[in-house]
Amino acid sequence: MSAGVIDSARETRRTVEPLDTIYDVVAPENVAFQYRLAGPFLRAFAWMIDMTIIFCWLLGSTIFAAYLFFEASRTFDVDFDEILETFFYVFAIINGLFCLWFWNATFEAFCRGRTPGKAICGLRSVSLSGRPLTIGQALLRNILRYADLMLGPFLLLIMGSNNRMARLGDLAAGTLVVNERLQKKATPAIVFNEEKVLTIQSRIPDEFTMTPRIHKALSLYVARRLEISPLRLYEIASPMAALLARQSHFPYRVDPDAFLCALWQRTTGDVKKERPIGK
Repeated sequence: MSAGVIDSARETRRTVEPLDTIYDVVAPENVAFQYRLAGPFLRAFAWMIDMTIIFCWLLGSTIFAAYLFFEASRTFDVDFDEILETFFYVFAIINGLFCLWFWNATFEAFCRGRTPGKAICGLRSVSLSGRPLTIGQALLRNILRYADLMLGPFLLLIMGSNNRMARLGDLAAGTLVVNERLQKKATPAIVFNEEKVLTIQSRIPDEFTMTPRIHKALSLYVARRLEISPLRLYEIASPMAALLARQSHFPYRVDPDAFLCALWQRTTGDVKKERPIGK
């Protein structure tokens, strides 16, 4: 192992934070975000707040509607009691169905993934790419909420069996719930000016292409490399560098960390110039 790799990593090493509740997202602009996932108990508390608000809305709106229809029946000379009673029941049914199926979805679709309960608890639903939810995603994850409730305590097993603590609705819609109060800031754009990185970068063949999936993994590596211990960094970088060196027909044996940084910087430059990174 190169002593320079270890010494360089030791100089910039930072405290490693727990990884069990962190979800990494690399935006198309090559900016890495780290989201802190919301746990099931905080999410359940936010859901209970939402249910309390929905119950208060149903109770208040029903009483107010009943009062309006009663006053209308007293105002008109013609007996509209049966018609007004029918309108009242139709309103009550539509209001109840909206609260049951579309209340949370409406808030999440148009309030940046927040229901009132989530906003109080500092939570937000986002897509796997880190972008706001679409209307379809908001509808799907909330319609499947009742399937989740039918699972009872088994829902905790499902949430614990995946790396983003997702329930069935989140798995189907491609979403996750994050804790914004603990969210880490975006990693700013990185530029490597070291001579060995620039030298390697200049020797990478121009015809080399990379799939978006590998590019995302490489971007995550660059964003997190300073948080990893030197030995672990070398262990992670070596096989990945060897694979990419074979794919790029790179003829030299170099520091795997420097090679990956050079390859990432070359690829990032291609993205900024709108050159394709994959076939």
